[in-house]
Amino acid sequence: MYVTTFYSFKGGVGRTMALVNSGVELAKRGRKVLLVDFDLEAPGLDTFEAVKPKKTAPGIVDFVRNYLDSGQAPEVDGYLQKCPDIGDDGGELWLMPAGTRKAAYAENFRGIDWGDLYERRDGFLLFEDLKAQWKSTVQPDHVFVDSRTGHTDVGGICTRQLPDAVAILFFPNEQNLTGLTKVVADIRSESEESIGKQIQLHFIMSNVPDLDDEDRILERKIKAFQKKLGFKRDPLVVHRYDSLSLLNQVVFTKDRPRSRLAGEYRRIVKEIVRHNLGDREGALDYLKKAERVAGLRSREFETSQETDRKLSEIEKLHESDGEILFRLGILKQEQWESKPAAALFGRAIEQGYAKPQVHLRRARVLSDSGQLSEARKEALRALESEKLPLRSIKQALRLTDPDDSSRVAGSPAVVSLGTRERIGLACDAFFEDPKMRAAALLILESATADTHHEVVTDANRIELALVYIAARKFKEAADLLSRKRVENVDIHTAFNFAMASWGLRGSASSEEFAKVIEFHEAEDESSRLIGANYFQCIGLAYWAVGDTKQAMEYAKLALKSIDPNEQLFTCWRYSIVSEDAFKEDTKEMIELFSGNVLMMPRFISK
Repeated sequence: MYVTTFYSFKGGVGRTMALVNSGVELAKRGRKVLLVDFDLEAPGLDTFEAVKPKKTAPGIVDFVRNYLDSGQAPEVDGYLQKCPDIGDDGGELWLMPAGTRKAAYAENFRGIDWGDLYERRDGFLLFEDLKAQWKSTVQPDHVFVDSRTGHTDVGGICTRQLPDAVAILFFPNEQNLTGLTKVVADIRSESEESIGKQIQLHFIMSNVPDLDDEDRILERKIKAFQKKLGFKRDPLVVHRYDSLSLLNQVVFTKDRPRSRLAGEYRRIVKEIVRHNLGDREGALDYLKKAERVAGLRSREFETSQETDRKLSEIEKLHESDGEILFRLGILKQEQWESKPAAALFGRAIEQGYAKPQVHLRRARVLSDSGQLSEARKEALRALESEKLPLRSIKQALRLTDPDDSSRVAGSPAVVSLGTRERIGLACDAFFEDPKMRAAALLILESATADTHHEVVTDANRIELALVYIAARKFKEAADLLSRKRVENVDIHTAFNFAMASWGLRGSASSEEFAKVIEFHEAEDESSRLIGANYFQCIGLAYWAVGDTKQAMEYAKLALKSIDPNEQLFTCWRYSIVSEDAFKEDTKEMIELFSGNVLMMPRFISK
């Protein structure tokens, strides 16, 4: 239950209208909402047709009067009325009016000494009991309290004791600013009391004329309110709305939902909901915001004591909500707390939130905590979905067991990909981790087996050929790269074709490598994709055509051009390797170029 008081220092700002529209909107969305009329001097909530109960009922004044007469807090059931049904999502609207509209109302109201009630008659405990009864009887998601304007005897009850939040509506003039200064200070002082109650403040500028602010009058007023009342965000705005519908107290969020005024009331609802951690929408909003912060700070993310308190509260309030448990798990994962994250993901799955991303995240945190067997099972479960994005499929592949290669290759996630996507996935997987090579080859086999789907681009052919060469399928690689198959032969195609032929025949063809040199020397130096791997390849090509001097120079250039921040691919073994392995391969090539030893490249001889 989350209590929000709607307060204004002066009348004429549409406070009650805003409260009723906001309450009706939430009920339309499936929430259970209790409206409480605490504007005891000028009550009026029950005059709105949308919330009008079927019969007159006692209310706040009667409740207090009964307590003063009997000395015991009355049962609240008799002071609550259920309003007509609103919407189709199961929401409910309840009303606790100011009191019965009889001649005795004014006398009963004037007969209550609010100071004496609090000083001598335990008034504070009475209203704490009232709140507890609201919660146990109606079990509302939201309680909206309509408070009297100005400084009144009951003002503190509405703005300090009862609420979790106060929506302050004001017209931006000096009179409102002066009056609100003390009210806002009093509300904020609650955090300094022994219980340290933090009341959320929502500032809503209301009844604002829809005019050009060419002289910046409104802009200056807003800045004055922000400075004096201590808030930074621009206030929400409810514009003046000239319509005779207001005379009939039309509830715009119900009867005219597409109007601008209804949209402005919905923004008030959104702002209130996002601070209510007991509201599912509010909890998710807070968790997503926390995720963004955690994502930015990564390992350095440190939650404040208040954030930890709120996360614990969310978990307690929504212990059966799978999506919220999942979001809480993400935050634990971002904080490198693998075991709590795995537990939360597991609970999310138990509650029916078994989306592939939940299984995948659980697989990752289980792997991080050393539970490899369970991690592999979760990764396979993630791959059972056809809706898993390509990036997530790659992550899942890394976490699977090599013995499950056939299950991986035939999983719905992989099979649902297009031919080109499967080839790209398999090629990446093949070179990224030797443990994934078996699965990668099976994926390639299925991707290229269907005669209805051809690998149509040269980029696909070169990518696939690299895998075939590394897997010692030299004939398949040579066939892919032959001039009959490749439309635009370039230096990459020529080099890889020469290497595939070398593996197929057992000897390097000087004629085929001469074509590589021809491409190299024809290219403008500024347009070459130079780098360690490029220099290594060109060095090998020069050796194959008998120019050992150039071969040695390019091999040395390859060693000098190593960038520790980039992945290193070596043509000596057709694999992505570490810096040390790349140096080892290049030094073996230098031995070959010098004539000291006769050897085959590792991709052939392994």
